[in-house]
Amino acid sequence: MEPQDRLSAWLKSADITAAELARRCEYDPSNMNKIVKGVIRPSLDMAFKIEAVTGGAVPASAWARAA
Repeated sequence: MEPQDRLSAWLKSADITAAELARRCEYDPSNMNKIVKGVIRPSLDMAFKIEAVTGGAVPASAWARAA
């Protein structure tokens, strides 16, 4: 499973939006939406923030493997 698919599934299960995830990660909502859609990849720093916010459901290492 691609990391953006994992992230999308987590968002649905947590019942939050990409905009809320962006807020929790202190990130631009427009760019977070692009990450969720697979248009751009997160920086290493952002990948670790996503991992922390998702409780490890979307590990930072998943983004590296998918590159």
